[in-house]
Amino acid sequence: MFDLETLGTRPGSAICSVGAAAFDPTGGEPTATFSRNIRSFSCWVAGLTVDRSTLDWWDRQSQEAKDAARVDPVDLADAARDFHAWFGAQGAVHLWCQGAGFDEVLWTAAMRAIDLIPPWKFWDVRCTRTIYHAAGLDPRSVPRQGVAHSALDDALHQIRCVQEAHRRLLRGEQKR
Repeated sequence: MFDLETLGTRPGSAICSVGAAAFDPTGGEPTATFSRNIRSFSCWVAGLTVDRSTLDWWDRQSQEAKDAARVDPVDLADAARDFHAWFGAQGAVHLWCQGAGFDEVLWTAAMRAIDLIPPWKFWDVRCTRTIYHAAGLDPRSVPRQGVAHSALDDALHQIRCVQEAHRRLLRGEQKR
């Protein structure tokens, strides 16, 4: 599971943080996690942009979320190399994201800006919202742990939601 916190909503937006966790969609605890906060200046150097409306949105978020994104930042290129090495070390193939058109798309654009290629194939991207819909799951019904809008905490919540959706689908509980 992969989650970003960003300073925009379009490809080419600056990235604040990346969080990920290796997991089995059928159940169990994540087997490994990854988290990096990214220096804003390194995004600017890469030509990534900031959107005023996203900055305004961040102003309305909790202090915990803002603080979580500021701990031990690293340059974008270092975070990317670390994440891609971590992804490969997990033997990962699929990249799960909350929406097929956001996290992966913005990360891929950021990687292109620094001349890196993501370590997955486009056909291996999985969308949490699709499985939620198929299972009739409102992700807000799954108890939340951690800090909302912390990339790693969001990824871990999305895992719990995907696993619940998977259980519902196996039990035939999906809404029609």
